[in-house]
Amino acid sequence: MGGFLDAVLAGEPVEPLDESGDGVVASIAAKLNELSGRIFGGPADRALFSHGPVVVFRWRNEEGWPVEFVSGNVEALTGYPTEEFASGRLPYASLIHADDIERVGREVADNSASAAWFEHAPYRLRHSDGEWLWIYDYTVVLRDGQGAATHFYGYIMDISERVANDELIRAQLETIDNLGTPLVQVWEGVLTVPLIGPLNANRAAAVTEALVERVSQAQVRSAILDLTGVEAIDASTVLHIDRLIRAVALLGCECVLSGVSPMIAQTMVSLEVDFGKLRVFQSLAAALRVLVGPTPR
Repeated sequence: MGGFLDAVLAGEPVEPLDESGDGVVASIAAKLNELSGRIFGGPADRALFSHGPVVVFRWRNEEGWPVEFVSGNVEALTGYPTEEFASGRLPYASLIHADDIERVGREVADNSASAAWFEHAPYRLRHSDGEWLWIYDYTVVLRDGQGAATHFYGYIMDISERVANDELIRAQLETIDNLGTPLVQVWEGVLTVPLIGPLNANRAAAVTEALVERVSQAQVRSAILDLTGVEAIDASTVLHIDRLIRAVALLGCECVLSGVSPMIAQTMVSLEVDFGKLRVFQSLAAALRVLVGPTPR
């Protein structure tokens, strides 16, 4: 076909390559190695990576991933001085949690074949005090002229706080799901259904199923859907509530809403929801006063 392709890496030209692609890997690998020598070559350059939350590693693609270079802030992150890594006494792999090391190794092996870079799924790294840190790891693969992976650059940072927050949110959502939706009989023929937290499709289906079953088995004339524990609603939540009300109404049971805050009321109005003759009360107590009425003698 003739002609040449021009390539640029990190703002600098790579030698012209013919269209067959011969020499592409060798040229780019050589340029990467040249650039890496500049980045990690002198004290002034290395100082760029000595501060901040991101620790930079250069590992050899060998068993245990021996460390050739690590930025000075590694001690702030791991508690181990740079000399421990640089001397070879502390292979990086030895710090990875036993439950994570196989998966991390598999990710390295899978991506070493062809990838230029990859992100590990978060893994745990042992701090010098024995605590476990959750690590985010962005890895760049360095190759020789034949395309074989020889080294890795790793850019790692501690994400333990983020992982803990995510776990807390998951636990809270799981608690809400486990609580389900209790159906409380507050009076003869009157149930309350307290809705707490987000009402997604799965939870709405579970609430509807439980309420329909209860209404069909007992003489329930009124069900109060109490929204006191719901801080805000969206169009999807309103749709779920509408379907629940319609399903119960087919069994001859009236649904009313209680605990409707001004914000929820405004949302319903903005969505132009038509609940027909649905009765709405500001509080559960107000709904009970109307539905239960005077106490019989």
